[in-house]
Amino acid sequence: MRQVALIGAGFIADAHLIALSAMSDVRVSAVVDPSASRAESLARRAGGAAVFASVEDLIAQAKPDAAHVLTPPPLHRATAEPLLKAGVSVLLEKPMAETAEDSQALIDAAEASGAALRVNHNFVFHPAIVRVREAIESGKYGRIRAVQMRYAAPLRQMTARAFGHWMFDSPRNLLLEQAVHPLSIIDALIGTPDLVSAEPEAMARPAEGIEIANRWSMVLRSGDREAQLQLILGANYPSWSVSVLCDDGVIDAEIFENRVVARGANSTIAPIDQAKRSMTIAKGAAADAVRGIGSYTAELLRLGGKSDGFNRSMGGSVARFHADLDAHALGGARPDGATGRDLVALCESAASRAPTRAVPATPVPGANAVYDVAVLGGTGFIGQHLTRALLDQGKRVAVMARSTRNLPDLYRNENVGVFAGSISDAERVADIVARAPQVVNLAHGGGGADRAAITEAMVGGAETVARACKEAGSERLIFVSSSAALYLGDLLKTLNQADGPDSQPEARGDYGYAKVKAEEAMLAMHVDGLPVAILRPAVVVGEGTSPFHSALGAFNTETHCVGWSRGTTPLPFVLGEDVATAIIRSLDVPVERIAGKALNIVGDVRWSARKYVEELASATGRPLYYHPNGEASLAGMEWLKWAAKRASGRKNVPTPSHRDLRSRGMLSAIDTKVEKELLGWEPVADEAEFRARAIAVHAK
Repeated sequence: MRQVALIGAGFIADAHLIALSAMSDVRVSAVVDPSASRAESLARRAGGAAVFASVEDLIAQAKPDAAHVLTPPPLHRATAEPLLKAGVSVLLEKPMAETAEDSQALIDAAEASGAALRVNHNFVFHPAIVRVREAIESGKYGRIRAVQMRYAAPLRQMTARAFGHWMFDSPRNLLLEQAVHPLSIIDALIGTPDLVSAEPEAMARPAEGIEIANRWSMVLRSGDREAQLQLILGANYPSWSVSVLCDDGVIDAEIFENRVVARGANSTIAPIDQAKRSMTIAKGAAADAVRGIGSYTAELLRLGGKSDGFNRSMGGSVARFHADLDAHALGGARPDGATGRDLVALCESAASRAPTRAVPATPVPGANAVYDVAVLGGTGFIGQHLTRALLDQGKRVAVMARSTRNLPDLYRNENVGVFAGSISDAERVADIVARAPQVVNLAHGGGGADRAAITEAMVGGAETVARACKEAGSERLIFVSSSAALYLGDLLKTLNQADGPDSQPEARGDYGYAKVKAEEAMLAMHVDGLPVAILRPAVVVGEGTSPFHSALGAFNTETHCVGWSRGTTPLPFVLGEDVATAIIRSLDVPVERIAGKALNIVGDVRWSARKYVEELASATGRPLYYHPNGEASLAGMEWLKWAAKRASGRKNVPTPSHRDLRSRGMLSAIDTKVEKELLGWEPVADEAEFRARAIAVHAK
C-alpha cells in the first residue's frame, strides 16, 4: 500500500483526495498545511490522516512514498525540492514552478535521488481530449498537420476583484496560471512545441491601478506541425474548442461541453458524402448527450464516480502518475518533469513580449505608527469605500488584509498603513488593534469544507479580534455581520432593529448558522465588558463588486439567474458607499448609544430581483434573464446537489434546509427607521441616483 501525503489543504486538495479515494492501492497517510484547522479538516475527510505543519516535520517523522504538492505556485520549488531530495516521488500541481530555472532544479533533485517527478497537467486526461487522441491514433484521419484552439475562460478572481492573487502580479504569472492548460494539450497533440509568435492584445484595466494582458494570439510549431492558440482570459462565456486538421479529416472538440466530432471522407459523391457526415455528427451529438446524462445519473445513484470533465481529468492524471510509479518499481520508465519545465519556459518566452508596468510598492508602516481607525479586511469591496470615506474625513487608517499585492493607489496614501495578516493570527491582530482606538472588523474569517470548519473560521476569527480589542481597551469595535443572520422567510413579517438573529440557526445553512453564532459571540463579549456594536448590511451593490449578486439567485452563468423566489418581492438593497457612511456614523455617535446593539443597514431603493436584472440587462446590453422559482423547485434542486455530494463520498453533508431556502428568498421586509435615527444616516433614496451607482457603473 503506497503511503501518500497531501501537501497543502486548499481548494484543489479535495479533487486530489477524490481521485486517490478511487484507488485501492494507495492511502492518504498525511496532510501538511501551516493552518492546523484546514489540515485537520482535510485529514478527517481523508479517513484520519496524520497532520503536520511543515514538509520538514513530515520527512522527519513519517516520510511517505509519494506526495502531491498542492501549494501556491511561488512555493512549488521550496516545497517539492526537500521531498525530492529525500527520495519522495512528487506529483506537482501546475505550473511546475515560477521559472524554468526553478523547474530544472526540481528535475535535478529528482535525478539525484531517484525519485519520480511529474506535473499535474490534468486536462490532457479530459474525456474529450482522450477521445481526440484515440481518434488520431486510430489512423482513420491521417497524420496531424495543424491544430487550432480557442481558450475563452472566466476568471473567478477577476470577477470577485481579488487582484491580490499571485496570477495578477505579472503577464508571466497569468500565463503560468491559465495558459498552461491549453498549452499542455497542444504539447500532447503535436509534441513539444517552439513558440513562433505571441501577440498580446491591448491591456485590460478591470480596476484602478490594475493592468492585465488577458488576450493573446500565439503560434507554435513542432516539426512540420503548427498550432494556433487564441487565449481570452476573463471571458463572460466559457468556450474551449480545439480543431485538429489531419490529412484525411478533421477532429473537433468542445472541452467544456465534453463533445467530440470527427469528420472524414466517404466513398460517395459530394452531396451524399456531406449528408452522411451531417448524420454522423447528429448521431455523435445525441450519443454525447445520452452519455453525459447517464454518467450524471450514475453519480447520483452512487453507481459511478464524479461525472464532470474536470474531476474525470483529475482522476485520469492521478491514476497515470501512480500507475507509472508501479511500472518504475518493476523496471519501467520513471515519470519526469521535462514537459512541465518546457511549458513554463514557453510562458516565460511569451510573457517577455507583453508590456510591463512598474507597480508601486505599498509602503511598510512604521513599527510605532498609530492611527485613528483600524479596519480589518479593509481592501475588499466595502473596505475600499470605507477607507476612502475615512480619508476624506482626514482620518489615519490602519488596514489589514490577507494580501497586500496589486492594491489601488488609495492604499498608498500617506495616511494609510497596510498590514498583511489574517484575523486567525492573534498576535498580528493584537498589534494592529493596539494602534487605533476604534476598530472595524470587515474580515470574513475564511471558509471551510463543512459546518464545523466554517463556524470555526468565522466565529474564531471574530472572537480573536474581539479579545484583542478588550485587551487593548479599544474605545469601540464595529463588527460587520450580514443580513444572512436574520430569518427573512416570512412574507407577512416586517423586521426592525429590535428583532434578533434567527432563533433557529441549526435549521439554517452553514453560512447563516455561522453568522448567527458570530453575532452571539460578539454580544457575549459585550456582556463581558467590550463596547461592540453589530452592523448587518443586506444586499450590497455598486462600483467595486460583481453585479451578479448571489442574494438574487444562483448565477450558474452570468446571463441566467435562477432565482431564490418568484422575484417580485422588494429586496433590501444598499449601496457600498451608504454602508461605508453607516459604519462611519457608528464610529461617531456616543458609544453608549450603540454598544450591544445590532443594526440593519438597508437602503431606501428596494427593487425586486426581476427589476434589478432587467435594469442590469438594459444598462449592459447583455441578454440577462431571471428565472423565478418556488420553494418546491428550489428544494428539489438542493436535494439533487445533496445527492451528488453524497455520491462523491462526502458522508457528513447536511441535508438541505427548507428554512434556509425560505430565508434566501428575502420575503420579509426590513424597517430601518430606528437605525436612521440612531446614526443620523440617510441612504440614497432617489431611484435615478441608485440606478447610476448600482447599475450604470457596470455598463463599461
